[in-house]
Amino acid sequence: MNTVKRKYHNRPEMNLADKFNAPIGMEKSKTANKASIPLNHKSLDFSPSIIPTPSLIHRVLTKMGYGSTPDLIAHIQTLSGVTDNDKILSYIDEQLNPSLIDDSVVDALLTHGYQTLNKTRTQLFQDHYRRPDGVEIPWDFHVLPGFETFYATCVRGTQSNKQLLEVMADFWHNHFNVYMDADGIPPMFVHYDRDIIRPDALGNFRSMLEGVTKATCMLDYLGNAYNHKDQPNENYAREILELHTISAENYFGHMNPADVPVDLQGRKTGYVEADVQEMARALTGWSYSGADYEPNATGEFLYRDSWHDKGDKTVMGNIYSFNAATPESDVLEILDYLAEHPATNEFLAKKLCKRFISDNPPQSIIDAVKTTLHNNWQASNQIQLAMETLLKSNEFLTTWGEKIKRPFERVMSAMRQIGYSYDFDPTLNMSDDHFWAFYNSGHMPFYWTSPNGYPDVKSHWLGSSSMMATWRYIQMISQWHVNYDENLPNYNDILNITLNQFPNPLDRTANNIVDYWFERACGLPPDTVMKEKLTDFMSYLDYTNPVVSNKDIPIDFSVEDWPSYNQERLFAVVSTIFLTSEFNYR
Repeated sequence: MNTVKRKYHNRPEMNLADKFNAPIGMEKSKTANKASIPLNHKSLDFSPSIIPTPSLIHRVLTKMGYGSTPDLIAHIQTLSGVTDNDKILSYIDEQLNPSLIDDSVVDALLTHGYQTLNKTRTQLFQDHYRRPDGVEIPWDFHVLPGFETFYATCVRGTQSNKQLLEVMADFWHNHFNVYMDADGIPPMFVHYDRDIIRPDALGNFRSMLEGVTKATCMLDYLGNAYNHKDQPNENYAREILELHTISAENYFGHMNPADVPVDLQGRKTGYVEADVQEMARALTGWSYSGADYEPNATGEFLYRDSWHDKGDKTVMGNIYSFNAATPESDVLEILDYLAEHPATNEFLAKKLCKRFISDNPPQSIIDAVKTTLHNNWQASNQIQLAMETLLKSNEFLTTWGEKIKRPFERVMSAMRQIGYSYDFDPTLNMSDDHFWAFYNSGHMPFYWTSPNGYPDVKSHWLGSSSMMATWRYIQMISQWHVNYDENLPNYNDILNITLNQFPNPLDRTANNIVDYWFERACGLPPDTVMKEKLTDFMSYLDYTNPVVSNKDIPIDFSVEDWPSYNQERLFAVVSTIFLTSEFNYR
């Protein structure tokens, strides 16, 4: 039997400067005693009564992607239509067809040190999961596909022109969640992301559902790879009904199946414990090559006939019979039934509306999205059509601040604003540093341990620990060349963006800089209180004596030394804007 030498990664010695370890004003290095930006409590107040509303373009780019950039705004202005509303509808049409969007920049970046993204399912299994020759696989190589998927997700989030596709991939990864650090998951995660989730992120739910059911990652995560007729495993059977299709809202417990209510078409409106047991029987024998340690295993889906329960199964009032000529047909027919069922389409519509509109979306838009999903459940572009219904609705276009960005969304949005160009090359220690620096945010993609995926409700993400861990990470990337290693490239472009925005040195004043960066990041000007605090800090001439100076005097950014540290002060102001509630709404 082949084994994998397992070890747990320790966080690397990152040699990060103190600004990563403490908020502004609490440093212990050369920046000690520098004045902090005394943010007003209002900057962290997410009360709906005081939400300022940015422009339509900013709202849409924040809600259906990872945020605006000047280049993207300029692109939208070139699209067909007279008004911003017309142009946004054109942009939505564009995003709904990602195959037509040029993403060559991302394609090029994903060749920088990446080794596993193009490996086949069998190559992933035999190289990273279990070698045919029985040679032990080093732990770092075993988990490499998982790490590379995370790094590729960061590259796509910051650089991709297919912003809606990235958000939809994240949505479906949470809907069909598998925990990255579970046994057997990392080596096959490239396959799960590339071949199962992404192809149908705007495609067909029934197709994705079957793909998930046959995916090595899901088969391992919930144990269905070992589901035998002599001892049926209910784990995946339960989650497919509770989390993936009919939903826990329609679970009737241990009720007699005959007593479950029916709809006008005679369909059971929900499921009971007996249905979970019958679903588990149906899924017996659905496994993969290698689950039984056979030689030369491929990791491909494998139907094991001798493990399969060939008796009739009754799921939600319907009888499914085994057919030796098409032995997988009983499960496939059940998947058809579940994908078409109104409860499934209601569940999916509600989750989509919660993600893109609010924690409590109006029933009218849920019904509209549900109807589109249900009427097109067999269409190859079912999800695309449903998202068109959602994204072009008044409920989506007019709401703002009903949600806040979760940590990963916040970081991707900040990176896009500061022109962050790092390629997350997996061969570089710096990529590991990014991984571990973000880990404490509580929103590391693919690292939610339970099958229900990361929460997407505002209340879950208001905790100070998560927010401050995320902001410290944003401070790190906003001041990279100052805080890490001055011999490294400056992957953020804050300084050049500022200089290019104000080519006349006389215009580089505290007032102008704060106005520009706040509106760039938040889609609207700062209010009086916020502007005063940010410009006060931007105007300091001596960090040992934080006295407000004239905010209309030009700042010389060629000076980055004692006592003013002009560049570092600019980086601090920009990173502080990313902590404000105005930036964190979506």
